[in-house]
Amino acid sequence: MKFSSSIKHLSEAVNNTVLALPAKATDARYESINLKLEQNKLSLFATDGDISLTLQTNVESSDSGAASLNAKKFQDVLRNMYDAIAEFSVTEKESAEQLSFLIKTDRGSYVISAQAGFEEESAGSLQFDLNFPISREHLAGLIDKTIFAASTDGMRPAMMGVLFEIEAETIRAVSTDGHRLVKITRNHNTGAEGKLKIIVPSRVLGIVRKLFSEDGDVEISIDANSQRIRFRMGETILLCSLVSENYPNYEAVIPLENDKTMLLNRSNLLGSVKRVGRFSSRGDVRFHVQENSLAVSAENADEGASADESVPCEYKDEAILIGFNSKFIEDALQHLNAEEVIFQFSSPTRAAIILPKQEEDANEDVLMLVMPVRINV
Repeated sequence: MKFSSSIKHLSEAVNNTVLALPAKATDARYESINLKLEQNKLSLFATDGDISLTLQTNVESSDSGAASLNAKKFQDVLRNMYDAIAEFSVTEKESAEQLSFLIKTDRGSYVISAQAGFEEESAGSLQFDLNFPISREHLAGLIDKTIFAASTDGMRPAMMGVLFEIEAETIRAVSTDGHRLVKITRNHNTGAEGKLKIIVPSRVLGIVRKLFSEDGDVEISIDANSQRIRFRMGETILLCSLVSENYPNYEAVIPLENDKTMLLNRSNLLGSVKRVGRFSSRGDVRFHVQENSLAVSAENADEGASADESVPCEYKDEAILIGFNSKFIEDALQHLNAEEVIFQFSSPTRAAIILPKQEEDANEDVLMLVMPVRINV
């Protein structure tokens, strides 16, 4: 097995491949990167058992072969080398299972211990129930606007991902951690029969977001029976297990009778919440909403610190005093693109709904929900 490539080019491929590996592994296979060379194509493969990633990169070679290397070691070696065209080759040690991986540049040579390449599951030839393309831009939008609200609580595995409800003409993405919720509905032709519900782990969506950075379509394939999903763009294939839990009934927590409506500039409110929230001892802010007036306030009684700002708004309903986690309001506003946003309230103890006044994309509807926090009046 022998090929040549620039250090930078191969390092980028390795950095992407190791996204599939766990932070800690108990099995050597789950800390390795598998290389398979066929002529001028080098395939790289990594897996943690639930997530498998295969990508292909161009190299100069007329050879073939396979080898498995410790991914962390290989990545570290490439990261600390200067960019140059290098020759990479594999030779046997005492047995066919024990190999030496040689990197040779114009300045020196470097040897890494390697093993024989292991068999990989052919993710590209698997059969799935549903296949449809979606633009990378639209997929990234669905991920970015939902993943931040997913739970990080390991005791609630279903909520540690994003629920996708897929129908023939729509994709709905939902995330919640029990304190906030995001629901996005996008018009998109999937060809699905009936309604398919799947939960994609947040870690998987984070990998998708980093991995697919070029413009174009991502092909999504789903097998509901085996609970697997595949994301494919060109020769880059990400195969993952879905969360096999029931997602909570999110519709039950979305209030239908929020009759108090406030309209205001998104950037103005975001800036105010960022500034005022820094003065809170508990990370919360108060919204005192009166006719065409919003007062945002916070205090830290222990330090004798407080802040109070006025934000212009349109509001004609009964006055309301309601408290929120400032970080949750910041997150919601940062993930909306609209110039103006609408807040819908009912009472200080009921969830508030946040909507863009006008959707940036006519094919997408976004709803965000934030639960209030108790405040001392």
